[in-house]
Amino acid sequence: MVVVQRKELTLAERLYLPEVLRGLSLTFRKFFEKPITRQYPEEPLPTDEVTRGQPRLVVKDDGNIACVSCGMCEIACPAYAITIDGGETDRTIEREPKKFEIDMLRCILCGFCEEACPKDAIFMSNELELADYTRAGLVYDMEKLKRPKSALQRRIDYIYKLNNRWRSKP
Repeated sequence: MVVVQRKELTLAERLYLPEVLRGLSLTFRKFFEKPITRQYPEEPLPTDEVTRGQPRLVVKDDGNIACVSCGMCEIACPAYAITIDGGETDRTIEREPKKFEIDMLRCILCGFCEEACPKDAIFMSNELELADYTRAGLVYDMEKLKRPKSALQRRIDYIYKLNNRWRSKP
């Protein structure tokens, strides 16, 4: 039979004093450092063209929506957050959505819809705030999603710069 010799603990070790003192010293050191907390409503998060916020639909300069209801963004969405019902228009060239909804409670802000769109009709905006009092208020319809092209221009230019190698040059 083997007898294991155990080290006899001191009173300080039995009371965890070294660990407590080490933790308190760390707390006091951090107490006097400059805080890194952002005061959210008064100090918003910084955004730039790389920021992937909520998806938005582009309204062209003529006032029409750029979406042609192809359904590619709906198919590409891994969270099944996008619903499109297409319809014919009086314009001879294309269709347009009669219903376009994004359930922002499901949306994971991945940007796949932006990548899948062949008509450059949907882009991720720099709008990050997402709050409402009801679940139904977070299902955005076409009117909540529309933004003029000028409001999304920084993101559009960034995406074009990224994808420039795949686009044909005029």
